[in-house]
Amino acid sequence: MSINNIPNELTVLKKGIQKDVEVSRNKEFHRKSQWIQIACSLMANATVLSSGMGLGFPAITLEALKDKNNPLKLSDDEASWFVCPLGGILSATILDQLGRKLTLTLINIFSIISWSLLYFSSSTNFNEMYWQIMLARFLIGITIGLSSSPAAVYSAEIATPKLRGRLTVLTSMAIAVGVLMIYVLGYFFPSDWRIVSGIAAIFCVFTMILIYFIPESPTWLIARGRNNEARKALAYIRAIKSNEIFSNESLNEELEHMHDQIISRNSHLQSDSLWRTLRKPEIFKPLVIINSFFAFQQFSGTFVIIVYATQFAEEAGAGIDKFLCTVLIGLSRVLATIILAYFILDKYGRKPPTIFSGIGMTLSMIILSLYSSFEGKLPFSNWVTTAFLLVYIITSTFGFLTIPFTMLPEMFPQRVRGITAGITVCIAYFMSFLVIKSYPSMLNWMGNGMIFLFYGTISFLGTLFVCFVLPETKGKTLQEIENLFKSRKSSNIIENLS
Repeated sequence: MSINNIPNELTVLKKGIQKDVEVSRNKEFHRKSQWIQIACSLMANATVLSSGMGLGFPAITLEALKDKNNPLKLSDDEASWFVCPLGGILSATILDQLGRKLTLTLINIFSIISWSLLYFSSSTNFNEMYWQIMLARFLIGITIGLSSSPAAVYSAEIATPKLRGRLTVLTSMAIAVGVLMIYVLGYFFPSDWRIVSGIAAIFCVFTMILIYFIPESPTWLIARGRNNEARKALAYIRAIKSNEIFSNESLNEELEHMHDQIISRNSHLQSDSLWRTLRKPEIFKPLVIINSFFAFQQFSGTFVIIVYATQFAEEAGAGIDKFLCTVLIGLSRVLATIILAYFILDKYGRKPPTIFSGIGMTLSMIILSLYSSFEGKLPFSNWVTTAFLLVYIITSTFGFLTIPFTMLPEMFPQRVRGITAGITVCIAYFMSFLVIKSYPSMLNWMGNGMIFLFYGTISFLGTLFVCFVLPETKGKTLQEIENLFKSRKSSNIIENLS
Protein backbone atom coordinates (compact mmCIF):
# COMPACT_ATOMS: atom_id res chain seq x y z
CA MET A 1 0.00 0.00 0.00
CA SER A 2 1.35 3.42 -0.97
CA ILE A 3 1.96 5.94 1.80
CA ASN A 4 0.04 8.49 -0.27
CA ASN A 5 -3.10 6.32 -0.14
CA ILE A 6 -3.16 6.03 3.64
CA PRO A 7 -5.22 9.24 4.24
CA ASN A 8 -7.82 8.04 1.69
CA GLU A 9 -8.00 4.62 3.30
CA LEU A 10 -8.42 6.19 6.72
CA THR A 11 -11.21 8.41 5.40
CA VAL A 12 -13.07 5.41 3.95
CA LEU A 13 -12.57 3.48 7.20
CA LYS A 14 -13.86 6.43 9.22
CA LYS A 15 -16.97 6.73 7.03
CA GLY A 16 -17.57 3.01 7.34
CA ILE A 17 -17.35 3.17 11.13
CA GLN A 18 -19.73 6.16 11.17
CA LYS A 19 -22.20 4.27 8.97
CA ASP A 20 -22.04 1.19 11.21
CA VAL A 21 -22.63 3.36 14.27
CA GLU A 22 -25.61 5.02 12.53
CA VAL A 23 -27.12 1.65 11.53
CA SER A 24 -26.63 0.33 15.07
CA ARG A 25 -28.21 3.48 16.47
CA ASN A 26 -31.21 3.19 14.12
CA LYS A 27 -31.73 -0.45 15.10
CA GLU A 28 -31.62 0.51 18.76
CA PHE A 29 -34.23 3.26 18.27
CA HIS A 30 -36.36 0.91 16.12
CA ARG A 31 -36.33 -1.72 18.86
CA LYS A 32 -37.13 0.88 21.51
CA SER A 33 -39.99 2.21 19.35
CA GLN A 34 -41.45 -1.30 19.05
CA TRP A 35 -41.47 -1.69 22.83
CA ILE A 36 -43.12 1.73 23.22
CA GLN A 37 -45.83 0.76 20.70
CA ILE A 38 -46.46 -2.54 22.49
CA ALA A 39 -46.56 -0.87 25.93
CA CYS A 40 -48.96 1.88 24.77
CA SER A 41 -51.26 -0.66 23.09
CA LEU A 42 -51.28 -2.88 26.18
CA MET A 43 -52.13 0.08 28.44
CA ALA A 44 -54.89 1.23 26.08
CA ASN A 45 -56.37 -2.27 25.86
CA ALA A 46 -56.25 -2.73 29.65
CA THR A 47 -59.36 -0.54 29.64
CA VAL A 48 -61.16 -3.10 27.47
CA LEU A 49 -60.74 -5.75 30.18
CA SER A 50 -63.58 -4.09 32.11
CA SER A 51 -65.89 -4.44 29.11
CA GLY A 52 -65.13 -8.15 28.96
CA MET A 53 -65.82 -8.39 32.69
CA GLY A 54 -69.12 -6.57 32.19
CA LEU A 55 -70.08 -8.86 29.32
CA GLY A 56 -69.47 -12.00 31.37
CA PHE A 57 -70.85 -10.66 34.69
CA PRO A 58 -74.44 -11.98 34.29
CA ALA A 59 -73.07 -15.51 33.91
CA ILE A 60 -71.88 -15.53 37.53
CA THR A 61 -74.71 -13.49 39.08
CA LEU A 62 -77.98 -14.73 37.57
CA GLU A 63 -78.23 -17.76 39.83
CA ALA A 64 -77.87 -15.64 42.98
CA LEU A 65 -80.25 -12.94 41.71
CA LYS A 66 -82.93 -15.50 40.76
CA ASP A 67 -82.51 -17.68 43.88
CA LYS A 68 -85.94 -18.32 45.41
CA ASN A 69 -84.41 -17.94 48.88
CA ASN A 70 -83.22 -14.44 48.01
CA PRO A 71 -85.69 -11.85 49.42
CA LEU A 72 -84.71 -9.55 46.52
CA LYS A 73 -85.24 -12.22 43.84
CA LEU A 74 -85.50 -11.07 40.19
CA SER A 75 -88.20 -12.50 37.94
CA ASP A 76 -87.24 -14.10 34.61
CA ASP A 77 -88.26 -10.95 32.73
CA GLU A 78 -86.35 -8.65 35.11
CA ALA A 79 -83.30 -10.91 34.85
CA SER A 80 -83.44 -10.82 31.04
CA TRP A 81 -83.23 -7.00 31.16
CA PHE A 82 -80.33 -7.25 33.63
CA VAL A 83 -78.15 -9.28 31.24
CA CYS A 84 -78.62 -7.00 28.20
CA PRO A 85 -75.94 -4.34 27.50
CA LEU A 86 -78.54 -1.93 26.07
CA GLY A 87 -76.36 1.16 26.33
CA GLY A 88 -74.07 -0.26 23.67
CA ILE A 89 -76.35 0.93 20.87
CA LEU A 90 -76.03 4.58 21.94
CA SER A 91 -72.29 5.02 21.79
CA ALA A 92 -70.99 4.78 18.21
CA THR A 93 -69.99 8.38 17.42
CA ILE A 94 -68.01 9.56 20.47
CA LEU A 95 -64.56 8.35 19.38
CA ASP A 96 -63.87 10.99 16.71
CA GLN A 97 -65.33 13.81 18.81
CA LEU A 98 -63.40 13.25 22.04
CA GLY A 99 -60.25 11.55 20.80
CA ARG A 100 -58.81 8.15 21.61
CA LYS A 101 -57.28 8.95 24.99
CA LEU A 102 -60.28 10.81 26.43
CA THR A 103 -62.65 8.12 25.16
CA LEU A 104 -60.61 5.45 26.95
CA THR A 105 -60.68 7.57 30.12
CA LEU A 106 -64.45 7.96 29.77
CA ILE A 107 -64.85 4.19 29.47
CA ASN A 108 -62.98 3.77 32.75
CA ILE A 109 -65.12 6.42 34.48
CA PHE A 110 -68.34 4.73 33.35
CA SER A 111 -66.92 1.37 34.44
CA ILE A 112 -65.98 2.63 37.92
CA ILE A 113 -69.45 4.16 38.40
CA SER A 114 -71.25 1.03 37.18
CA TRP A 115 -69.24 -1.43 39.29
CA SER A 116 -69.57 0.87 42.32
CA LEU A 117 -73.36 1.01 41.85
CA LEU A 118 -73.46 -2.78 41.89
CA TYR A 119 -71.22 -2.97 44.96
CA PHE A 120 -73.22 -0.39 46.96
CA SER A 121 -76.68 -1.46 45.71
CA SER A 122 -79.33 -1.88 48.38
CA SER A 123 -79.56 -5.23 50.13
CA THR A 124 -82.83 -4.44 51.92
CA ASN A 125 -85.06 -2.56 49.44
CA PHE A 126 -85.95 -4.44 46.23
CA ASN A 127 -87.06 -1.38 44.21
CA GLU A 128 -83.89 0.54 45.06
CA MET A 129 -81.67 -2.45 44.26
CA TYR A 130 -83.47 -3.15 40.98
CA TRP A 131 -83.04 0.36 39.60
CA GLN A 132 -79.47 0.60 40.88
CA ILE A 133 -78.37 -2.60 39.16
CA MET A 134 -80.32 -1.69 35.99
CA LEU A 135 -78.57 1.69 35.84
CA ALA A 136 -75.26 -0.08 36.44
CA ARG A 137 -75.93 -2.51 33.58
CA PHE A 138 -76.94 0.38 31.30
CA LEU A 139 -73.61 2.10 32.02
CA ILE A 140 -71.75 -1.18 31.46
CA GLY A 141 -73.57 -1.40 28.13
CA ILE A 142 -72.20 2.02 27.21
CA THR A 143 -68.66 0.91 28.10
CA ILE A 144 -69.03 -2.25 26.01
CA GLY A 145 -70.26 -0.21 23.04
CA LEU A 146 -67.56 2.42 23.47
CA SER A 147 -64.77 -0.14 23.81
CA SER A 148 -65.50 -1.82 20.47
CA SER A 149 -63.08 0.42 18.59
CA PRO A 150 -61.00 3.06 20.49
CA ALA A 151 -58.19 0.78 21.70
CA ALA A 152 -57.99 -1.02 18.34
CA VAL A 153 -58.07 2.27 16.42
CA TYR A 154 -55.45 3.74 18.76
CA SER A 155 -53.19 0.71 18.27
CA ALA A 156 -53.58 0.87 14.49
CA GLU A 157 -52.78 4.60 14.42
CA ILE A 158 -49.59 4.41 16.50
CA ALA A 159 -48.24 1.12 15.12
CA THR A 160 -45.78 0.54 12.30
CA PRO A 161 -47.03 -1.85 9.57
CA LYS A 162 -44.96 -4.72 10.99
CA LEU A 163 -46.77 -4.58 14.36
CA ARG A 164 -50.18 -3.28 13.31
CA GLY A 165 -51.97 -6.59 12.78
CA ARG A 166 -50.88 -8.10 16.09
CA LEU A 167 -51.57 -4.95 18.10
CA THR A 168 -55.08 -4.37 16.72
CA VAL A 169 -56.14 -7.90 17.71
CA LEU A 170 -55.28 -7.10 21.35
CA THR A 171 -58.81 -5.68 21.75
CA SER A 172 -60.42 -9.06 21.04
CA MET A 173 -57.89 -10.68 23.35
CA ALA A 174 -58.58 -8.14 26.12
CA ILE A 175 -62.32 -8.84 25.96
CA ALA A 176 -61.63 -12.59 26.18
CA VAL A 177 -59.28 -12.09 29.14
CA GLY A 178 -61.83 -9.80 30.85
CA VAL A 179 -64.53 -12.45 30.50
CA LEU A 180 -62.14 -15.06 31.93
CA MET A 181 -61.26 -12.76 34.86
CA ILE A 182 -64.93 -12.34 35.85
CA TYR A 183 -65.54 -16.10 35.49
CA VAL A 184 -62.58 -16.83 37.80
CA LEU A 185 -63.87 -14.30 40.36
CA GLY A 186 -67.29 -15.96 40.10
CA TYR A 187 -65.72 -19.33 40.79
CA PHE A 188 -64.10 -18.06 44.00
CA PHE A 189 -67.11 -15.92 45.07
CA PRO A 190 -70.10 -17.85 43.64
CA SER A 191 -72.67 -16.36 46.00
CA ASP A 192 -71.41 -12.81 46.52
CA TRP A 193 -71.49 -10.74 43.33
CA ARG A 194 -71.02 -7.52 45.35
CA ILE A 195 -67.45 -8.54 46.28
CA VAL A 196 -66.79 -9.27 42.60
CA SER A 197 -68.16 -5.82 41.69
CA GLY A 198 -65.93 -4.13 44.27
CA ILE A 199 -62.82 -5.87 42.94
CA ALA A 200 -63.78 -4.86 39.39
CA ALA A 201 -64.22 -1.20 40.44
CA ILE A 202 -60.76 -1.11 42.05
CA PHE A 203 -59.27 -2.69 38.93
CA CYS A 204 -60.84 0.02 36.73
CA VAL A 205 -59.21 2.74 38.84
CA PHE A 206 -55.86 1.12 38.05
CA THR A 207 -56.56 0.94 34.28
CA MET A 208 -57.68 4.58 34.24
CA ILE A 209 -54.35 5.62 35.79
CA LEU A 210 -52.54 3.76 32.99
CA ILE A 211 -54.23 5.93 30.33
CA TYR A 212 -52.51 9.00 31.78
CA PHE A 213 -49.13 7.62 30.66
CA ILE A 214 -49.93 7.07 26.96
CA PRO A 215 -49.73 9.81 24.30
CA GLU A 216 -52.76 10.84 22.25
CA SER A 217 -53.06 9.42 18.73
CA PRO A 218 -51.00 11.60 16.33
CA THR A 219 -53.59 10.99 13.58
CA TRP A 220 -56.40 12.39 15.70
CA LEU A 221 -54.28 15.38 16.79
CA ILE A 222 -53.53 16.26 13.15
CA ALA A 223 -57.24 15.96 12.29
CA ARG A 224 -57.90 18.54 15.02
CA GLY A 225 -55.17 20.88 13.73
CA ARG A 226 -52.90 20.27 16.73
CA ASN A 227 -49.82 19.65 14.59
CA ASN A 228 -47.12 20.42 17.18
CA GLU A 229 -48.70 18.05 19.69
CA ALA A 230 -48.96 15.40 16.96
CA ARG A 231 -45.27 15.80 16.15
CA LYS A 232 -44.26 15.40 19.81
CA ALA A 233 -46.55 12.39 20.29
CA LEU A 234 -45.27 10.60 17.19
CA ALA A 235 -41.65 11.41 18.08
CA TYR A 236 -42.18 9.79 21.50
CA ILE A 237 -43.79 6.69 19.95
CA ARG A 238 -41.01 6.36 17.35
CA ALA A 239 -38.31 6.86 20.03
CA ILE A 240 -36.92 9.99 18.33
CA LYS A 241 -34.89 12.36 20.50
CA SER A 242 -36.38 15.76 21.33
CA ASN A 243 -33.61 17.62 19.51
CA GLU A 244 -34.50 15.76 16.27
CA ILE A 245 -38.28 16.16 16.14
CA PHE A 246 -38.08 18.80 13.40
CA SER A 247 -35.08 17.44 11.47
CA ASN A 248 -35.83 13.70 11.38
CA GLU A 249 -36.77 12.79 7.78
CA SER A 250 -38.81 9.65 8.53
CA LEU A 251 -40.84 11.53 11.14
CA ASN A 252 -41.57 14.37 8.72
CA GLU A 253 -42.59 11.92 5.98
CA GLU A 254 -44.95 10.01 8.28
CA LEU A 255 -46.59 13.22 9.52
CA GLU A 256 -46.99 14.46 5.94
CA HIS A 257 -48.61 11.15 4.94
CA MET A 258 -51.07 11.39 7.86
CA HIS A 259 -51.90 14.96 6.88
CA ASP A 260 -52.54 14.01 3.23
CA GLN A 261 -54.83 11.13 4.27
CA ILE A 262 -56.93 13.40 6.47
CA ILE A 263 -57.25 16.06 3.74
CA SER A 264 -58.35 13.35 1.27
CA ARG A 265 -60.93 11.98 3.71
CA ASN A 266 -62.37 15.41 4.52
CA SER A 267 -62.61 16.44 0.86
CA HIS A 268 -64.61 13.32 0.00
CA LEU A 269 -66.96 13.77 2.94
CA GLN A 270 -67.62 17.42 2.09
CA SER A 271 -68.32 16.77 -1.60
CA ASP A 272 -71.23 14.33 -1.05
CA SER A 273 -74.12 14.01 1.37
CA LEU A 274 -73.95 11.11 3.83
CA TRP A 275 -76.83 9.25 2.15
CA ARG A 276 -75.29 9.67 -1.30
CA THR A 277 -71.93 8.49 0.00
CA LEU A 278 -73.42 5.37 1.62
CA ARG A 279 -75.18 4.41 -1.65
CA LYS A 280 -71.91 4.10 -3.55
CA PRO A 281 -71.16 0.43 -4.43
CA GLU A 282 -67.74 0.42 -2.76
CA ILE A 283 -69.45 1.46 0.50
CA PHE A 284 -72.95 -0.02 0.32
CA LYS A 285 -71.85 -3.54 -0.65
CA PRO A 286 -69.33 -4.03 2.18
CA LEU A 287 -71.84 -2.42 4.59
CA VAL A 288 -74.43 -5.08 3.69
CA ILE A 289 -71.86 -7.89 3.78
CA ILE A 290 -70.29 -7.00 7.13
CA ASN A 291 -73.68 -6.44 8.81
CA SER A 292 -74.86 -9.81 7.48
CA PHE A 293 -71.68 -11.34 8.91
CA PHE A 294 -72.46 -9.79 12.31
CA ALA A 295 -76.05 -11.10 12.07
CA PHE A 296 -74.78 -14.67 11.68
CA GLN A 297 -72.38 -14.02 14.56
CA GLN A 298 -75.17 -12.92 16.90
CA PHE A 299 -77.93 -15.37 15.93
CA SER A 300 -75.62 -18.40 16.08
CA GLY A 301 -75.47 -18.00 19.87
CA THR A 302 -71.87 -16.81 20.34
CA PHE A 303 -72.75 -13.97 22.72
CA VAL A 304 -75.55 -15.92 24.42
CA ILE A 305 -73.02 -18.44 25.75
CA ILE A 306 -70.78 -15.66 27.09
CA VAL A 307 -73.65 -14.01 28.97
CA TYR A 308 -75.49 -17.17 30.10
CA ALA A 309 -72.37 -19.36 30.50
CA THR A 310 -73.27 -21.09 33.79
CA GLN A 311 -76.91 -21.60 32.79
CA PHE A 312 -75.89 -22.78 29.32
CA ALA A 313 -73.40 -25.28 30.79
CA GLU A 314 -76.11 -26.64 33.09
CA GLU A 315 -78.67 -26.93 30.29
CA ALA A 316 -76.16 -28.63 27.99
CA GLY A 317 -75.60 -31.25 30.71
CA ALA A 318 -71.95 -30.51 31.43
CA GLY A 319 -70.44 -33.18 33.67
CA ILE A 320 -68.47 -30.85 35.95
CA ASP A 321 -69.20 -27.99 38.34
CA LYS A 322 -70.93 -25.27 36.31
CA PHE A 323 -68.71 -22.47 37.64
CA LEU A 324 -65.60 -24.51 36.81
CA CYS A 325 -67.07 -25.17 33.36
CA THR A 326 -67.54 -21.42 32.98
CA VAL A 327 -63.86 -20.85 33.79
CA LEU A 328 -62.92 -23.47 31.17
CA ILE A 329 -65.13 -21.66 28.65
CA GLY A 330 -63.33 -18.38 29.35
CA LEU A 331 -59.89 -20.00 29.26
CA SER A 332 -60.70 -21.73 25.96
CA ARG A 333 -61.67 -18.40 24.43
CA VAL A 334 -58.43 -16.73 25.52
CA LEU A 335 -56.24 -19.55 24.17
CA ALA A 336 -58.20 -19.70 20.90
CA THR A 337 -57.87 -15.93 20.44
CA ILE A 338 -54.09 -16.12 20.94
CA ILE A 339 -53.79 -18.98 18.44
CA LEU A 340 -55.96 -17.12 15.92
CA ALA A 341 -54.04 -13.86 16.25
CA TYR A 342 -50.49 -15.18 16.12
CA PHE A 343 -50.66 -18.44 14.15
CA ILE A 344 -53.72 -18.41 11.86
CA LEU A 345 -54.83 -14.97 10.59
CA ASP A 346 -51.60 -13.93 8.86
CA LYS A 347 -51.03 -17.38 7.36
CA TYR A 348 -54.52 -18.53 6.32
CA GLY A 349 -56.47 -15.28 5.92
CA ARG A 350 -60.08 -14.65 6.94
CA LYS A 351 -62.27 -17.14 5.04
CA PRO A 352 -60.61 -20.54 5.75
CA PRO A 353 -60.60 -20.18 9.57
CA THR A 354 -64.18 -18.83 9.48
CA ILE A 355 -65.37 -21.77 7.35
CA PHE A 356 -63.64 -24.13 9.80
CA SER A 357 -65.31 -22.17 12.62
CA GLY A 358 -68.78 -22.52 11.08
CA ILE A 359 -68.39 -26.26 10.50
CA GLY A 360 -67.23 -26.79 14.09
CA MET A 361 -70.08 -24.69 15.50
CA THR A 362 -72.66 -26.51 13.38
CA LEU A 363 -71.49 -30.00 14.37
CA SER A 364 -71.14 -29.03 18.05
CA MET A 365 -74.67 -27.66 18.27
CA ILE A 366 -76.19 -30.63 16.43
CA ILE A 367 -74.47 -33.05 18.85
CA LEU A 368 -75.53 -30.94 21.86
CA SER A 369 -79.09 -30.92 20.51
CA LEU A 370 -79.04 -34.70 20.07
CA TYR A 371 -77.69 -35.40 23.56
CA SER A 372 -80.03 -32.85 25.13
CA SER A 373 -83.07 -34.42 23.44
CA PHE A 374 -82.24 -37.85 24.90
CA GLU A 375 -81.71 -36.32 28.38
CA GLY A 376 -78.67 -38.33 29.49
CA LYS A 377 -79.74 -41.68 27.96
CA LEU A 378 -76.81 -41.76 25.52
CA PRO A 379 -73.38 -43.11 26.67
CA PHE A 380 -70.89 -40.71 28.28
CA SER A 381 -73.54 -38.00 28.06
CA ASN A 382 -72.09 -35.59 30.63
CA TRP A 383 -68.54 -35.67 29.31
CA VAL A 384 -69.56 -35.54 25.64
CA THR A 385 -71.70 -32.45 26.20
CA THR A 386 -68.89 -30.75 28.16
CA ALA A 387 -66.40 -31.54 25.40
CA PHE A 388 -68.60 -30.28 22.57
CA LEU A 389 -69.56 -27.15 24.48
CA LEU A 390 -65.84 -26.35 24.65
CA VAL A 391 -65.44 -27.30 20.96
CA TYR A 392 -68.17 -24.78 20.13
CA ILE A 393 -66.41 -22.07 22.17
CA ILE A 394 -63.02 -22.74 20.57
CA THR A 395 -64.26 -23.00 16.98
CA SER A 396 -66.51 -19.94 17.29
CA THR A 397 -63.49 -17.95 18.52
CA PHE A 398 -61.50 -19.04 15.45
CA GLY A 399 -64.02 -17.31 13.20
CA PHE A 400 -67.53 -16.05 13.83
CA LEU A 401 -66.86 -14.46 17.22
CA THR A 402 -63.68 -12.53 16.34
CA ILE A 403 -63.20 -12.17 12.57
CA PRO A 404 -66.19 -9.82 11.99
CA PHE A 405 -64.44 -7.31 14.29
CA THR A 406 -61.10 -7.96 12.55
CA MET A 407 -62.60 -7.31 9.09
CA LEU A 408 -64.59 -4.24 10.13
CA PRO A 409 -61.77 -1.69 9.54
CA GLU A 410 -60.62 -3.52 6.38
CA MET A 411 -63.88 -3.48 4.45
CA PHE A 412 -64.48 0.26 4.11
CA PRO A 413 -62.61 3.13 2.41
CA GLN A 414 -60.62 5.23 4.87
CA ARG A 415 -62.71 8.34 4.18
CA VAL A 416 -65.90 6.78 5.63
CA ARG A 417 -64.46 4.16 7.96
CA GLY A 418 -65.53 5.95 11.14
CA ILE A 419 -69.13 6.46 9.97
CA THR A 420 -69.64 2.96 8.56
CA ALA A 421 -67.97 1.28 11.54
CA GLY A 422 -70.23 3.28 13.86
CA ILE A 423 -73.35 2.20 11.94
CA THR A 424 -72.22 -1.43 11.99
CA VAL A 425 -71.41 -1.42 15.72
CA CYS A 426 -74.85 0.10 16.48
CA ILE A 427 -76.63 -2.58 14.43
CA ALA A 428 -74.48 -5.37 15.89
CA TYR A 429 -75.19 -4.38 19.49
CA PHE A 430 -78.89 -3.95 18.77
CA MET A 431 -78.93 -7.51 17.39
CA SER A 432 -76.99 -8.62 20.47
CA PHE A 433 -79.64 -7.01 22.68
CA LEU A 434 -82.45 -8.82 20.80
CA VAL A 435 -80.72 -12.22 20.96
CA ILE A 436 -79.76 -12.01 24.64
CA LYS A 437 -83.13 -10.59 25.73
CA SER A 438 -85.10 -13.24 23.82
CA TYR A 439 -83.03 -16.25 24.93
CA PRO A 440 -85.04 -17.10 28.10
CA SER A 441 -88.33 -16.89 26.15
CA MET A 442 -86.94 -19.01 23.31
CA LEU A 443 -85.67 -21.56 25.83
CA ASN A 444 -89.09 -21.86 27.48
CA TRP A 445 -90.83 -22.11 24.10
CA MET A 446 -88.42 -24.37 22.20
CA GLY A 447 -86.58 -26.34 24.88
CA ASN A 448 -82.86 -27.12 25.07
CA GLY A 449 -82.67 -29.51 22.12
CA MET A 450 -84.45 -27.24 19.65
CA ILE A 451 -82.59 -24.08 20.65
CA PHE A 452 -79.25 -25.87 20.15
CA LEU A 453 -80.51 -27.04 16.76
CA PHE A 454 -81.55 -23.46 15.91
CA TYR A 455 -78.05 -22.16 16.67
CA GLY A 456 -76.57 -25.02 14.63
CA THR A 457 -78.78 -24.16 11.65
CA ILE A 458 -77.77 -20.49 11.76
CA SER A 459 -74.12 -21.57 12.00
CA PHE A 460 -74.55 -23.71 8.88
CA LEU A 461 -76.21 -20.87 6.94
CA GLY A 462 -73.43 -18.55 8.11
CA THR A 463 -70.85 -21.00 6.78
CA LEU A 464 -72.53 -20.93 3.34
CA PHE A 465 -72.51 -17.12 3.50
CA VAL A 466 -68.77 -17.10 4.20
CA CYS A 467 -68.11 -19.58 1.36
CA PHE A 468 -70.06 -17.73 -1.35
CA VAL A 469 -70.39 -14.07 -0.32
CA LEU A 470 -67.67 -12.97 2.12
CA PRO A 471 -64.55 -11.69 0.30
CA GLU A 472 -61.01 -12.64 1.29
CA THR A 473 -59.02 -9.58 2.38
CA LYS A 474 -55.71 -11.28 3.20
CA GLY A 475 -52.85 -9.96 1.07
CA LYS A 476 -54.93 -7.14 -0.41
CA THR A 477 -54.31 -3.44 0.07
CA LEU A 478 -57.21 -1.28 1.23
CA GLN A 479 -57.39 0.19 -2.28
CA GLU A 480 -57.65 -3.30 -3.84
CA ILE A 481 -60.50 -4.16 -1.46
CA GLU A 482 -62.29 -0.94 -2.42
CA ASN A 483 -61.83 -1.74 -6.13
CA LEU A 484 -63.25 -5.22 -5.54
CA PHE A 485 -66.57 -3.74 -4.48
CA LYS A 486 -66.57 -1.24 -7.35
CA SER A 487 -66.37 -4.13 -9.81
CA ARG A 488 -69.55 -5.44 -11.42
CA LYS A 489 -68.20 -8.97 -11.02
CA SER A 490 -68.78 -8.94 -7.27
CA SER A 491 -71.52 -10.97 -5.63
CA ASN A 492 -74.84 -10.97 -7.52
CA ILE A 493 -76.74 -10.93 -4.25
CA ILE A 494 -75.10 -7.72 -3.15
CA GLU A 495 -75.31 -6.26 -6.67
CA ASN A 496 -79.10 -6.70 -6.65
CA LEU A 497 -79.37 -5.14 -3.19
CA SER A 498 -77.46 -2.02 -4.29
